[in-house]
Amino acid sequence: MATGGWWLNLERIVFSREMGFTANEFERTLPAALNHRPCDKTPTGYRVAIDAGTMELAVSEQKYRKIASISLPYLSIDFTFDGLSDTQVQEVMRYFDLRFQRGGG
Repeated sequence: MATGGWWLNLERIVFSREMGFTANEFERTLPAALNHRPCDKTPTGYRVAIDAGTMELAVSEQKYRKIASISLPYLSIDFTFDGLSDTQVQEVMRYFDLRFQRGGG
């Protein structure tokens, strides 16, 4: 029987997003977005060790969204975090998103 204290619930966190980048732009920016952590290339994307957990990125083939005569590149990315808390995932994603942020007005 447990007495007092707290438990950190480390679960699998999975979500997807579309990112408006070409595959080359994504690969070029990824090391900085991962804070230059060692990264293993997998058949579907990338795997990164973060503290005692992992982050996996499943990256789609290059896709294009056509709007009138404009063709905009994008990638579908599936993010899977194992063994990290919600707070850790938020910190990693905040850093990741800042590195992929583009200027604009």
